Amino acid sequence: MPVIKTVPAAPLFRQRADAAPVHLEKEDYLLRLELLRRRMEEKGADFVVIYGDREHFSHMEYFTSYDCRFEEALMVVDAVGKVSMIVGNEGWSYSYQIPYEVDRYMYQNFSLQGQPREKPEALHELLARIGLHGKARVGLVGVKYFEDGREGDPAHTFDVPAYILAAVYRLCPAPQVTNFTRELTGYPDGIRLRLHSAREIAWAEYAGCRVANAMQNMLEALKPGRSEWEVSACAGTGLEAGNVHPMINFGPRSVSLGLKSPRPDVLLELGQVCGVCYSVRGNLTSKIAVAAYDLDSYDAALRPYYENFYQAHFAAMAAWYEAARVGACCADLYSAVYAHINHEEHGITLNPGHGTGTEEWLNSAFHAGSTHKLLDGEFLQVDIIASKADPVRTSICEDAVVIASAGLRAQLAAQYPAVWARIQARQQAMRETLGIHISDDVLPMSNLNGVYYPFMLDLGTVLAKKES
Repeated sequence: MPVIKTVPAAPLFRQRADAAPVHLEKEDYLLRLELLRRRMEEKGADFVVIYGDREHFSHMEYFTSYDCRFEEALMVVDAVGKVSMIVGNEGWSYSYQIPYEVDRYMYQNFSLQGQPREKPEALHELLARIGLHGKARVGLVGVKYFEDGREGDPAHTFDVPAYILAAVYRLCPAPQVTNFTRELTGYPDGIRLRLHSAREIAWAEYAGCRVANAMQNMLEALKPGRSEWEVSACAGTGLEAGNVHPMINFGPRSVSLGLKSPRPDVLLELGQVCGVCYSVRGNLTSKIAVAAYDLDSYDAALRPYYENFYQAHFAAMAAWYEAARVGACCADLYSAVYAHINHEEHGITLNPGHGTGTEEWLNSAFHAGSTHKLLDGEFLQVDIIASKADPVRTSICEDAVVIASAGLRAQLAAQYPAVWARIQARQQAMRETLGIHISDDVLPMSNLNGVYYPFMLDLGTVLAKKES
C-alpha cells in the first residue's frame, strides 16, 4: 500500500469554474436515435416501445429530451426511426420541447387521478394507429433488463405496468415481444454506456462544474452548530432537476441513513461523521468523512480508524483512477481497489464504480470476474462506498469521469478548448498535488475529482498518495 499523507490543497480545488453553458442540440438527439434505429435493425425489431414515468425517465429523455414530469409516457420508434409519443394531459404541451418532429397521441389514463378523461381511445388502439400489428417484432424498454432467470425467461420478463404490457399483447403475440433494455444499458455495448461526441462530454463537464461550485459553497459553509438545512441553503444553485436528491447529512444517525435529505433540526457537531452530496442531471459529487480541523478534533471513537479506514479508502480510490484507461478490464480495476480495502473491514456492499448520466446509476461492470473493457467515451462515477457501524463511519469521495481515447480528446480540444483546458488543469492537479497518476484517457469532470478532505472543516488539507 502506498503511503498516504496530508498535503496542502491545490488552489484549483477551491476555484469555482465559470463554465459557459453547453446544452445538447437537435443533432445530438438525432444521432442517438440513429444509433437506436441501427440497433433495431441488427436485432430484427420492427418497433421499440420505451416506457417512462416520473422516476424512470432517462431512457426516454436520452432520445428525445422529454422527461416525465407528472405522468407516465410511451415513446414508440419504428424501423425507419419515426418517433411517436403517447402522453397525458400535462405532458402534451411539454412534449413540444422535443427538438425534432414527432407524432403525438393523447392517452388520458396517463394523466393524474381525477383529471379530465373525455378522450375514450384505449391504449392498444393508439398503438395500432401508430402501426403495431400481429406480425410485428417489438422490443420493450422498461427500467431494467433481467439476467439470472429467477423471474422466468429474461428475454420475456418486463418491469412495465401490467396494463401497458396487456395493450401490447392485444396487438402482438407475446413471443414476438422481447425485453430490449439491454441494448440501451447492457454490457458490453449498450447505447447509453458511452458519450458519443465532444459536445456530450462538454455537456457532462458543464454539469460537473455546476455541481462542484455548489459543493464548494456548502463545504465552505460547514461549521459546528449549523444545521443541515443552513448548509444546504448555501449551495447557491439554480432550482434545476438533479439525478439524485440532495444528501446533506450530519452525525451518526443521519449518515447511517445514507439517502436522507437535509433537515433543519440536525446540527453539525465537531468530530462527528459528516456528508455533503449534490447533483444535477449529468453529474454528481459526494464527500463524506469527519467534521474536524485535525486528527485531534476527531471524536475519540473515530480516531483509531483514521489510517486503516479513511486513508485506506483514499488509497483504494487512487488505485481505481490509476488503473482506468480505454480498454482497461473492469475486473482489474476491481482488483486494484480491493488491494487496499475489503468487504468485512470497510463495509463495501456495492460495486466500486458505475455508469452514470441523467440518472445517478446506469449499470456497473465493476465486479470480480468482469470481462468488460472500458469503452472510448464511457461515462463513469468513481463511487467506492466504505461504511461501517459501531462507531458509525463512512468514507466517500465520489466524482464523475469520462474515459476518452486520443481521438476523442482531440475532438474535444478542437471544439471546446475552454473545457479541454479545465480538464488538463485537473489532470495536472491530480498528478502533482494528489499523487494520483491518471492516464491521459481519464477526463475529470470537475475541480473536485479525487479531492478527499480527511478534516472537513479544514479545506486547505487533502489526502495524497506518496510512494513508500
